[in-house]
Amino acid sequence: SSGINAEWPLRPGKLFLFACLLGAALAAKNQCEKIMKKGGVSDSFAKHVSHAVHSLTIEDIKMYFNKHVGENNGIPVVNPMLRDPQRVLANAPVMGYDDEFVTDGMKHFDVIMLGVNMKGWHLTAFELLERLSHVYHMSEIWAFAGKKYKKVAKRVEVDSELCDCVRDIDSNGLSKYLQLTAFQIRYPGITSGNTTVTDAYLGGFLDYHISYGLEERPKNIVKSLMSFDFSGTDEELIEDVVNNLVDEAGFEAEEHDIYEEMKHSREHWEWCKEELKGLLTPQLVYDTALFMHCQLNVQKQF
Repeated sequence: SSGINAEWPLRPGKLFLFACLLGAALAAKNQCEKIMKKGGVSDSFAKHVSHAVHSLTIEDIKMYFNKHVGENNGIPVVNPMLRDPQRVLANAPVMGYDDEFVTDGMKHFDVIMLGVNMKGWHLTAFELLERLSHVYHMSEIWAFAGKKYKKVAKRVEVDSELCDCVRDIDSNGLSKYLQLTAFQIRYPGITSGNTTVTDAYLGGFLDYHISYGLEERPKNIVKSLMSFDFSGTDEELIEDVVNNLVDEAGFEAEEHDIYEEMKHSREHWEWCKEELKGLLTPQLVYDTALFMHCQLNVQKQF
């Protein structure tokens, strides 16, 4: 028995302590799931919020949610500098919009145009029109969530159990979804299962022009995503992401035929518009508003 004990990684006392801590963590997670459900949070909380906040800036937060927000805002976002080692930032950054523009639309348009030819900046896989539609789509989400935010702030205490659970992004899955979103933005099509695309990424960063579909991501990767370890560099994780997080989401890897698209632009936009509206659900708006309230108001901003 001494040989077995010598090879065993944990002594009985430490093993018991580990089991207790693991049990406590699972119990807390289960309790949070009940609390969040009772608080009206949807089962898709992590997916909803990761989509809604992934490109927020301090300026956007001030405009739509809280004008007193500071640098330590606690809103995690995908790093717009796609070649930086850090995929997800702990706090939404300052973008540096041109204050001489009055409207939100012109401020966003200016940033997109200034960065249109920058390598590894923001949505490198999107064409110009797609970048514009993306930022306007996100602004639409923030506008709806901002209105809901004011109502949520009046009835949900920031020190409540509900907010505690909402802020626990490691347990509720939000941190995982943001990491996944970062990979999908950096390497479009990486979770598609299409080896023509994914094999190219095994060699590192690539500015690949692919347009992802607007449809909801399949649920088949949720279990794999929740157990996936993102603690590594892009180079270390790309192969594991390719093999283990396949969602078979539709994408277009072919060159755009601009003239053909122009012939059907009206019909295509009518379809696209309905898809965008379909993504803006009451559940997404509420989940986002609640998260923003719980995060932004938990402490004084500096």
